[in-house]
Parts: sequence; structure tokens; C-alpha cells
Amino acid sequence: MDKNLMDKVTAFGELLKTEGAEVGRKMSAGMSSMSFKVKELFQGPNPADKLVDDATSEALDEPDWALNLDICDMIIHEKISSVELIRGIKRRMMLKNPRVQYLSLVLLETCVKNCKKAFSEVASERVLDEMVKLIDDPQIVVNKRNKALMLIESWGSQPMSSTIYYL
Repeated sequence: MDKNLMDKVTAFGELLKTEGAEVGRKMSAGMSSMSFKVKELFQGPNPADKLVDDATSEALDEPDWALNLDICDMIIHEKISSVELIRGIKRRMMLKNPRVQYLSLVLLETCVKNCKKAFSEVASERVLDEMVKLIDDPQIVVNKRNKALMLIESWGSQPMSSTIYYL
């Protein structure tokens, strides 16, 4: 076999090894995500999802402040998982219903302003990515975009303190 052909075969082998490892990682991540979704399907909604659904129901004309603050209290006293709650808010925020999106933003704001645990989960659950999508979507009503922008701006300009804010 001539050296040029051997070099090409070696280079192709290296490419296959590298690409194969990358495909393996992607498949592993995809399977992990899929198994989480299947687990979620069979387990049904968790308590945090039920609370988020109630607090962001399209049947509400305005935010249910009592429920929103009860949710904050449950997070503070560890009766519900702040991770599950933020995931539930993110899920509801992604729906195309403007009222649900608005109520999700209000619930998120209430939790972030009243619960340090919720504030830290916003970054880890990539909620800001979904908020940016809301801002960038030309079909989103202007006041929903403005609400998302105001939240992002307020989080960026104010340090998180131990003070509890009520809206």
C-alpha cells in the first residue's frame, strides 16, 4: 500500500473515531433526556407542576397573589422543589397562550423576588433562554415582551438580598 493511501486511511480512521465518540455522547445525552421524559410520562405531574398550572391557568383574569405567595412559602419551607417549580414555570412560559405566558412571568417574578432558591434555579434551568425567545418572537404581545425585558433588567441591575419583596 502506498504511503499516501495509508495516510488517507489513517486520517479517515481518526475522523471516524472522533465523530463516533461525538455521536456516542449525543446518543447518550438523548437517551438520558428521553428516559427522563418517559419517566415523567408514567409518573404524571409532580406537585409543583399542579401548583404552577393553577397559578398560570388561562381561566384567571389576573394573577392569584395568594397562591403565588403560598408557592413562595412552600419553596422557602421546602414543601416543594424549587427546581421542579422553575421547570414548571418554564414549561408554561413556552406555551403560545398570551395569558398563560404573562401569568408565568408574574409567578416567576414573585418567586425570584421572594425566594433565594428560586433565583438560583432560574440560571441553572435556562429560563432566561426562554424569556429571550419570548422577547424575540414577533407574535408575542408587546406588554408580555416588556414584562420579560423588565424582569431581565431588574435581575441584572439589583443584587439579590435577603429582603422579601411583595408585588
